[in-house]
Amino acid sequence: MMTKGRAEHERAVRGLHWSDAAIYVVGDTRSLAAGLTAAYAFEDLLGCTVVMREVSSFLSHSLGVIRAGSVVVFISGEAPEMLDATRAAAKRGAQVLAIAHASAPITAAASLVFPLPEVGETSGSSLVHACLEHVALGYLAVLAARLVKRPQPALERLEREWNAVPDHLDSLSVHLADVVRTSADELRLATSLFFVGDGYHQAAAERAAALAQRRGSCPVIGVDLARFRCNHLPNLNPGAGVVIFSGSQSRTRKAAAEVAGEVNERGAVALAVTGGNDHDLTRQVRLTLLVPDLLELPASVLSVALGGWLGRELATPSRERRLPRSVAPDSGAQGRSGHLG
Repeated sequence: MMTKGRAEHERAVRGLHWSDAAIYVVGDTRSLAAGLTAAYAFEDLLGCTVVMREVSSFLSHSLGVIRAGSVVVFISGEAPEMLDATRAAAKRGAQVLAIAHASAPITAAASLVFPLPEVGETSGSSLVHACLEHVALGYLAVLAARLVKRPQPALERLEREWNAVPDHLDSLSVHLADVVRTSADELRLATSLFFVGDGYHQAAAERAAALAQRRGSCPVIGVDLARFRCNHLPNLNPGAGVVIFSGSQSRTRKAAAEVAGEVNERGAVALAVTGGNDHDLTRQVRLTLLVPDLLELPASVLSVALGGWLGRELATPSRERRLPRSVAPDSGAQGRSGHLG
């Protein structure tokens, strides 16, 4: 989706007036994890304030502060209130941007649409749809930064790495099947599961937890690094499993490695999704799913896909587990880690 329809995507971005006012990002409970990607990307790349709201909270508490010209980004979701919220924001004169399939109801009330490809109903369609939301919101931020800021080397590098994300995603599906399956097996008997991330990588943790929760056999929690350290780590039991999302470029990679060490001290199972140069973290965990050493935004989107795949694998009964058609069954693990890219 990042190459097809590029002109249409750029028109959507150019059609918005980007000001110093806060950008509102609105989703339902299913799509809010993608809102985290938007929040960090817009704040990081555009230097603006982002207010993220669940749709019912937006209608109850935030709609009153929306003014003519406010930028409100709606992430297509299943909640019936989404269409009401889109219409209400448009009625107040907001610039309403819908991240949605062209056939989604909220597009009728939006000023501009950033279209998502249609996804057929398959066993993995929810994960594909989730990844597309993160990709679209990250891409929206990259385009906006390029169009409203002066050219600079950091943005040029980001766009080059961003354009390579589809190839990395294809490589992930081909080369990491065995490692994802092994990771799921390491966690399958856990009495509780924690998916932990910070900054850009919090979205991956939240998305993985949402998919893994469908297993229903134990508590599954997606949480940011600081809250996990304060609220959950002191009472962590030896039967727990913890997956830490970080990256070689992550600003909190040192803290992530320290948390992994503390998880080990309590006898729980620690796994990681991170870059190959994040040596401190990889030394502290039982198994690592490696992604390329990219800037935080593109790396986090790969983490979303990989974490979602792991979460879906955990939620799938053993007798129903099948690999994607594009996955080579004899590829993957290198010792106790797998490398994408």
